[in-house]
Amino acid sequence: MAIYDYIKTFYGLNIEAFDHKKGIQNSNLAIRLEVGYDDAEDGLEMLAVLNALANDDKSGQIRALIIGVWQEAYEESIQPFIDFLVKNNSQFTSLTAIFFAEMTMEDNEISWIQQGDYSALWAAYPKLTHLQIRGAEGLSFGDIQGASLKTLIVETGGLAAEVLQQIADAQWPELEHLELWLGDENYGWNGSIKDVQPLLSAEKFPQLKHLSLKNSEIQDDITVQVISSDLMSQLSVLDLSMGLMTDDGAEALLADKSKTEGLDVLDVSENYLSDAMSMKLSDLAKTVKVQEQKIPDGDEDDEYRYVSVSE
Repeated sequence: MAIYDYIKTFYGLNIEAFDHKKGIQNSNLAIRLEVGYDDAEDGLEMLAVLNALANDDKSGQIRALIIGVWQEAYEESIQPFIDFLVKNNSQFTSLTAIFFAEMTMEDNEISWIQQGDYSALWAAYPKLTHLQIRGAEGLSFGDIQGASLKTLIVETGGLAAEVLQQIADAQWPELEHLELWLGDENYGWNGSIKDVQPLLSAEKFPQLKHLSLKNSEIQDDITVQVISSDLMSQLSVLDLSMGLMTDDGAEALLADKSKTEGLDVLDVSENYLSDAMSMKLSDLAKTVKVQEQKIPDGDEDDEYRYVSVSE
């Protein structure tokens, strides 16, 4: 799987592409900013677009903002745009949801996206409830103060263990949705199951209902640890998709069916499960997603397995 399409909605809102000449047309929609290749050739820069947005009479009404593609995102960091939003937070008093670097593979491969340091964002936007980030090169959360955050989504081809530690070190009294694409060691993943285990705590995530630990080379290990954690009793959605889960890892889901019977959704799609195992899992939750299982490359003596999103 690769990311070919832009999202159609964000934060439950339809999306308006911001035109820096016309200004905000409908502040009740999610506002998407981008500087395409043609715009860049005409000399337009993302900071100029952000400045136009901040100076718009309706900027204080925006609830949801999407930072899309910018010129040379494969080598130019998103940091200036983070810094701009921090410096101009008084212009965005209603902003509660941000998606940083929403772009497709045609714009930029996910592993090429130059991310940044979000440590100053927490104090600048204490009412932020939804934070979504694509890409992990140069990503840092710093000392997280996300007391109001309800959704954290980090989509990567490879997430550093240091970032997992920053998430684990924080307190998350309101977080309901945690989604982490852990990725491939060739594209930034450098952790182990020991780095994931501190996240599997009901004490740390007392309100968590949706847990996605996906797109992982260690999907089997994650499955074993998640199913035995004290988070299971409070989850309604468990997403273990897009990784390298095999029948061996899936056996942990079958060992005690009472652990999954409270789930509305169990997603194990896009892994490496046999048809027989997929059938065995089909009644473990109200909805079980098992579609698009992958087949190893190579032969029986030299098999290769891949996460769904890496490069």
